[in-house]
Amino acid sequence: MKESVDFQDFVDEVIAKNDIVDLISRYTTLKRVGNRYQALCPLHNDQKTPSFSVSPDKQLFHCFGCGAGGTVIHFVMAKENLDFMEAVKLLAEKAGVPIPDPRSQGERDRSAAIHNKKKRMYEMNSEAARFFFSCLTAKGNEKALEYLRGRGLSNSTIKSFGIGYAPDKWSALIDFMKSKGYTLEELLEGGLAKKRDGGTYYDVFRDRIMFPILDVRGNVIAFGGRTLNDNQAKYLNSPETLVYKKKDNLFGMNIAKNSKAGQFLLMEGYMDVVSLHQNGFDNAVASLGTAFTPQQAAVLKRYADKAVLCYDADEAGQKAADRAGTILREADIKTRVLTITDGKDPDEYINAKGGEMFKLLVDNAESFIEYKLGKIEKQYNLEDTVEKIEFIEQIAKILANIKNQVEREVYIKNTARKTDISPESIAAQVQNVILKNKKANIRKDISSDRRTYEARTGGRDDLEKMRLYNAEKLMLNLICEKDVFQNVVKTLTPQDFTEGLHRRLAEIIFKSHTENRKINPMLVISEFPEEDAGRISEILSDDKNVDNKKEAIALPLKIIKSYRLKQEEKTLTDHGDTQKLQEIMNKLKKDKM
Repeated sequence: MKESVDFQDFVDEVIAKNDIVDLISRYTTLKRVGNRYQALCPLHNDQKTPSFSVSPDKQLFHCFGCGAGGTVIHFVMAKENLDFMEAVKLLAEKAGVPIPDPRSQGERDRSAAIHNKKKRMYEMNSEAARFFFSCLTAKGNEKALEYLRGRGLSNSTIKSFGIGYAPDKWSALIDFMKSKGYTLEELLEGGLAKKRDGGTYYDVFRDRIMFPILDVRGNVIAFGGRTLNDNQAKYLNSPETLVYKKKDNLFGMNIAKNSKAGQFLLMEGYMDVVSLHQNGFDNAVASLGTAFTPQQAAVLKRYADKAVLCYDADEAGQKAADRAGTILREADIKTRVLTITDGKDPDEYINAKGGEMFKLLVDNAESFIEYKLGKIEKQYNLEDTVEKIEFIEQIAKILANIKNQVEREVYIKNTARKTDISPESIAAQVQNVILKNKKANIRKDISSDRRTYEARTGGRDDLEKMRLYNAEKLMLNLICEKDVFQNVVKTLTPQDFTEGLHRRLAEIIFKSHTENRKINPMLVISEFPEEDAGRISEILSDDKNVDNKKEAIALPLKIIKSYRLKQEEKTLTDHGDTQKLQEIMNKLKKDKM
């Protein structure tokens, strides 16, 4: 028990030494409004009226747009994509608070078991990588090395990336790994072996050039295999495992993170990355057999805020560039697009034209917005009046999504010069789109709020339940104050709260006051699942800016009591208790007066 209390003391100290206003102001501009601060939400694409609220008194935040909320710890969890302990440790280190080990012996044992299992899998993958590398130069496997030589790779590049070969045999890797003490179950769990229906096992990778995939710490976490047999899929990638999540990693990042280039070159394939590194571009990386993800953008952002998309020039490559560029810009990474006009992919181009020519392409890569505008321009004949109008309409949709007003103005002026239409007219068209987007977002938010309300109350267009729901929220906020609680405790109980989360929160508040303990928002939030932190934060922090809380309880109390009496009335009616029913009706009449 003492261990748990000590840990809570530690968490409280971390919160106390990391003022929520100071921390959040580093991510967004806070504006004082009454007893709280407001801002555009830094946790989602908030371009409308500020929906993000921070309560300095209670050290809580809440966004009415995306629903996020909680303490400074919850904010760091959401913003930095960390779990609870990672966020606490980050804030503790920032504030210079010593970090205890809060876990029970059982939790520590489980954590140690997972850690050891991961360590074993890292070692197993490294052993498999050494095996594949040794097979590359083994007698009988000459075709593999010849293939790499044909792709222009040097011995030093092959060694630097640990490129190897998986023999064209059913159990070459299994036999080797068993000799090193690894079990079939471990190979199966690590994605290196598969199990037949009959119960026997076989190698996942066979007759393939093998590219080890390393995380930023240098651990071998997975493999990508390129076939040497036209009868197989061109590339085969490891499945996700305990140590490998493809959406969170990038091929070549273990080397590229140390680049001094100040930007990353984002490729589609393993060979593109390897070829570029061999030609001096040590900042090349690639996504891992999947579309580029926000998590991968976050990894890039840790090391640089610029990226150049170097995807293939075919239709699939252009679609991938559109998706990746959008994700990168949302992550505030300055993004440009490199275009290879003769249809070659980056690997083919650099082998044919050399590194200097490729560098010229990189240096002259156009911005992602220019790239998108150029694609649209090719679809229209700007000499035709009707098509020119349609062109402006399409361009306006792109420009309306640019947050930076200066950047938007630059593109408006460029478009004006191309079309001989005034910048003011184009700007007006852009503003129309922005306004439409805002209205659409408002409708979307209202619809979302309605769906959330319906899910919580079970009602549709039920104004009475909506009033009750809001009354319960306000009441829960107000009774956090001890003197306000004393005014209602004789007439209200936790069971009078109809919504499940409200009832549970009421139980915690009532118990705290009964035990003469001050309401601690962090402790309260910790009593709920992580996904409820936003709702609890909203209730605890949103007092509607009422001046006199004792007076403010009158209306929500009346609504809650009235609903309770109506429920009692219904029950008595069903049971035919006329005497008590008359008493209830008299009370309802009195409340309406």
